[in-house]
Amino acid sequence: MKYNEIQLLPLDKVSMQAMQDKIDNLAKPVKGLGRLEELADHLAGIYRTTAFDLRPRKCLVFAADNGVVHEGVSASPQKITAIQAVNMMNNHTTVAVLAKAFDCALQVYDVGIKADLHSPLVKVHKIRYETGDMLKEPAMTISEAEEALQYGFDMGMQAFDEGNQVIATGELGMGNTTAASAIIAALLGKSGQQVVGRGSNISDKRLAHKIEVVNASLQRAGLDNKEGNQDPLKVLSEVGALELGAMAGAMLAAGARHKPVLLDGFLSYSAALLANTIQPGLTNYMIPTHRSKEQGSKIVLDALELNPYIDINMCVGEGSGAMLLLPWLDGVKAILTNMNTLQEMNFNFIP
Repeated sequence: MKYNEIQLLPLDKVSMQAMQDKIDNLAKPVKGLGRLEELADHLAGIYRTTAFDLRPRKCLVFAADNGVVHEGVSASPQKITAIQAVNMMNNHTTVAVLAKAFDCALQVYDVGIKADLHSPLVKVHKIRYETGDMLKEPAMTISEAEEALQYGFDMGMQAFDEGNQVIATGELGMGNTTAASAIIAALLGKSGQQVVGRGSNISDKRLAHKIEVVNASLQRAGLDNKEGNQDPLKVLSEVGALELGAMAGAMLAAGARHKPVLLDGFLSYSAALLANTIQPGLTNYMIPTHRSKEQGSKIVLDALELNPYIDINMCVGEGSGAMLLLPWLDGVKAILTNMNTLQEMNFNFIP
């Protein structure tokens, strides 16, 4: 199946109402579970039933290098991408330890790291060795952009074929907050000043330079349109990132299989915007986990009409924020499975 040939179903409103009725009949105050109830209703709408499983689950982390890093937009050296890809599969990064703690499978996919990794644990599908410097040239060709989307889609479909009921998406790639900012700015008709944040905790001077790089890149590519640009392939190829394209593909796989995908932070928002532009309505299958502290987060979340559940000022990336919602999923399942209904409550012991 092609990533752009999927058929979406709308959320099942009947199942969502049935879920709310079921929760209202549990032995607790009405609406007492707050946004856990909202999450349960959303899941019922996606799965089209109130009886769903939330295990097993898998986090798909796509890794690549970005040529724009050579413009000095990141505080971290480029070699970190390769180092962390291996460390991640050896369970030593933030997302890896959280995935292990919360019983989530994890896989790293190399779609464009500027190095040959000598680790059998990382799955390699090298589209190219880093993207082009988007300030000076397109980040990738149209065919490479399509390959990134299709590979992410195929890996997402494979994850569901393996039996996973939920997937999460993550990324690795020095300089990719610059690409994410450019994607969002291009698709929503915004400027670098509106969407660019500090990424790897850069200085004020480097932040100003990063904004200039995004604006100049958009101008070079003819994407500085205040009305926005609705050609997602052009946007991805001109100012995007391989790992963000692959993430978008995996999100499209969730829509194709009518299963939920857990978003992470700012980088995943850019991939979500890209995916939803390719397939409008895909946001129905997205679970926004945490609110990134990157400046452009509110703009893109408002555009997608997504309201994250957690806000702890987190900005690690990798998919780490998505892992923090897994206990919420387990909590929903435990409540639905183990709580008494009002009819099952035993009042006989009351004097």
